[in-house]
Amino acid sequence: MATALASRLRAPRRVPAPTIPRRGAAGFDHSRLARTLAAVTDGWRVDYGGVARSSDLAAYRRDLAAAGPSSFSRDEQLAFWINAYNASILNLVAERMPVRSVLDIDGALTRVRFHVARSDLSADEILHGIVRRLGDARAHFALNSASVGAPPLRAYEGAGLGAQLEDNGRRYLADEQRGARGDGERVLVSRILRWFAGDLAPVGAMPSALGTLLGVLRPARVLPAARGLLPERLRSARRVGFLAYDWAVNGG
Repeated sequence: MATALASRLRAPRRVPAPTIPRRGAAGFDHSRLARTLAAVTDGWRVDYGGVARSSDLAAYRRDLAAAGPSSFSRDEQLAFWINAYNASILNLVAERMPVRSVLDIDGALTRVRFHVARSDLSADEILHGIVRRLGDARAHFALNSASVGAPPLRAYEGAGLGAQLEDNGRRYLADEQRGARGDGERVLVSRILRWFAGDLAPVGAMPSALGTLLGVLRPARVLPAARGLLPERLRSARRVGFLAYDWAVNGG
């Protein structure tokens, strides 16, 4: 657990977006991932045996490996890298089952390399070096660490991506076990909002790592970023705390 938290709060090694031969700007076909997820998950719990057997997921990961997302629009790129992150972690956990947590896989987030867009990248390099650099903090409500505490799984498309991210954020924060719970005065929210406070509630031109530190010291500053996604009954809260993040594998 300590290693995972440190991974999120330290200044990560910067990873340049891959330089790849350009392809048409029409985007990328995520239908194989969508079919896989429809077959193996309700969004929260995952049948990892089904993941391991999925020919659609195997073909999708081959497509990810050969893709050239640098020519895509910003939203198409963000959808591509969110889906690539989630598909890679899903496949890794399926290959290593039975495991109690993704953290039980040595280097799962930091050292295991995934072949995506003709580059070999770790999950943290995709997250910190690419997804965060694309500049939409709502992506944190889409990335799934194969954990019970993570946001629900879905396949994203570049068209209408903002609405998809907000919808997933609302679904996540509506879940009292994982996302948010409380009363009219105080709300407990996912620790994701604390880990990435510098992205969700930036402070001027302050680097996101310092913004996150300020979020740790003054947690109420993340409330405005989340308020519109919280269930109606929680939106008037003025004090905030953070739920424990459940790293148990979301298998079921």
